[in-house]
Amino acid sequence: MRVNTVSPGPVRTAWWTEEGGAADILSARTGADRDAVLDRVAPELMNLSIPRLVDPQEVADAIVLLASPRSAATTGADLAVDAGFLKQV
Repeated sequence: MRVNTVSPGPVRTAWWTEEGGAADILSARTGADRDAVLDRVAPELMNLSIPRLVDPQEVADAIVLLASPRSAATTGADLAVDAGFLKQV
């Protein structure tokens, strides 16, 4: 049996983008408009190595890779799809 995990970081989902979501809350607190929050402010505040929120497709791609035969010998792995939020090697 194989067991692997995917640990997403800040993903650009409805939690961020819907009206009243995280982008609006940060916009009100920082004075930046919501687009600036999504594109620049939030990644800067989280000190992301890749300065953008993760696209949901990137998380899905990691899951598909781990579930595919291409990763048949991979077990006990955790893929951090987090734009560099975790600072470790």
